[in-house]
Amino acid sequence: MAKLSCNYFPDLPANWLCNHCHAQYSERCIPAGHSAHWGRRGPRCILCNTELRYLGSATGAKPFWQMLPHFFHYPLHINSLIVIVGLALGSLLLGGGLFTLFLVLFGLAVMIKYSFAIIEQRGSGATTPPGLGEVLSSDQDHLFLKQIAVLFLMGVIVGLAYQVGELVGVLVGGFITLAMPASTMLLAVEKSVGRALNPLAQLSLMTAVGWPYVLLWFCVQIISAGPYYGFELLGGTLPDILLMPLLVAISVYFTFVLYTMLGYVLFEYQHELGFESAVDEDPLTPEEFEKAKALGEVAVLIKEGDYIRARTSLRKALDAVRDDMELHQSYHKLLMLLDDDSALTNHAQFFIELSQRKNMLGKAVPVVLDVQTRVPGFQLDNTKLALDLARLLQQQGKHRAVVRLFHNLHKTKGDDPHLPAAYLVVAKIFHEYLNDDAKAKALVEFVLKKYPHAAQKAQLLQILESIDKTAKTLP
Repeated sequence: MAKLSCNYFPDLPANWLCNHCHAQYSERCIPAGHSAHWGRRGPRCILCNTELRYLGSATGAKPFWQMLPHFFHYPLHINSLIVIVGLALGSLLLGGGLFTLFLVLFGLAVMIKYSFAIIEQRGSGATTPPGLGEVLSSDQDHLFLKQIAVLFLMGVIVGLAYQVGELVGVLVGGFITLAMPASTMLLAVEKSVGRALNPLAQLSLMTAVGWPYVLLWFCVQIISAGPYYGFELLGGTLPDILLMPLLVAISVYFTFVLYTMLGYVLFEYQHELGFESAVDEDPLTPEEFEKAKALGEVAVLIKEGDYIRARTSLRKALDAVRDDMELHQSYHKLLMLLDDDSALTNHAQFFIELSQRKNMLGKAVPVVLDVQTRVPGFQLDNTKLALDLARLLQQQGKHRAVVRLFHNLHKTKGDDPHLPAAYLVVAKIFHEYLNDDAKAKALVEFVLKKYPHAAQKAQLLQILESIDKTAKTLP
C-alpha cells in the first residue's frame, strides 16, 4: 500500500487515522493502541476526540519485490529447517505399496499445513517461521484437504472448459493460472474452498493489489521452477540414497519460500484487502502507558500550538509518574513555550534536585542554560548542588553560565556556608577564562575579608598572587 506518514513524526508510518479531521498518527502518538488501557472503544483522536480507525501495521512495509532476499532466508530458520530435514529424512522410508502412499500423503499434509501456517504467521507480521507445534497440532480448518479439493476442482473446471471449446479452455486455464496466487491467499485467510475458487473474489484480490500482482505472479512462476533446476543440477551426480532426500529438501524449501512471499503480500496489502494483521503489543504497566500516552499527546498538541492542553496532559501524567525524568524534560520544554516564569523557575529547581537524586545531574545542564535565558537572576536554593552543577558547566566550557549561577550570591545568601567555595570558582573563571582580573580580585578580597578563616583561603591567596604576577608582566 502507499505509505502514509504520521503528521507529527513524518519519519514514522501512520497507523491510525481520524476520519473526522483526517489526522494521521503513528504508534508514537497513539502507544499500545490495541491495549485495554484505552477502554472498550479504543483510542480517540487527540485533536477532535473522534474514534480512530486502525490502518494496519504495514503502512511502512517495503514492497514485496524489495524483500526477495528475506523470503529466501526465512525458511533457513531452525523452526522450518526441522520440518524440511524431517521430510527429507522421511523420504528414505519410501519403498512401495500402501505404506509408501501413506508416507507421501502424510508428507504432503505436513508440507501444506506448515506452508499455510507460514502464510498466517508472515501475514500477521511475524518475521520468524512457526514452531513445530504448528505441524503437530490438529488441523481444525482441514487446509490440506481443502487445498487438494481446490486443485482438483480447478482441474475439473479447465477440463469442462475445453469440452466447450479450445479457446474457452485456453482462456479459463490462463485465468486460473494467473489467479493461483490469489486463490492460495484467499484459502489461507478465509479457509473456504468456495472463496478460493470464486473468480470474483480472486479478481477483487488481484485488483486490490494492483499492477504489482503481475510481478507477484512472475515471481511465483520463477520460485516454483526452482526445484526443477535443482533436479537438473543434481541428477546423476549423487548416489540414490542422498539424491532423494536432497531433492525433497529442495522442493520443500522452495515451497516455503513461495508461501513466505504470499504471506508477506497479505501483510503488505492488509489495508487494501480489508483485514488487519494480528497485533501483539508489548504489555505496558498503567504508569508506562500514562507516560507514553502523555508524551504522544504533548508532541501532537505542541505542534498544533495548543500549549494549555499539553500542560494539562503532562500534569496528569506527572501525578501518576511523579519522578520520571523524560516527562519532566518534556514539561520543562513546554514551560519554555509558555509565559510563566514562576512555574519555569520552580520546576527547574525541582528538576535539578531530581536529576541529582537519580545520579543524572548532566541532564540538568540544558535546563539551567534555558532558564538563564528567561530568568537572568535564577539561582538554586541549594548552593552545594549549584557547585556540583557548576563543575559540569565548566567541563562543557559554559563559564559565563557558572558566573550567572552565583551572581550576587552574597546579597541573596550572605550567610551561606558554601559562599566562599562558590566565589572561589567564579574568581578563577574571571582570572583564567574571562580575562577580568579586576572582578576576580574584588571577589577574592571580599571573601578574605568576610570569611578570614575560610577553608579556601590558601587557594584565594594563590589567585591574588597570580593576579599580581600578571599585572607586573603587563607593559
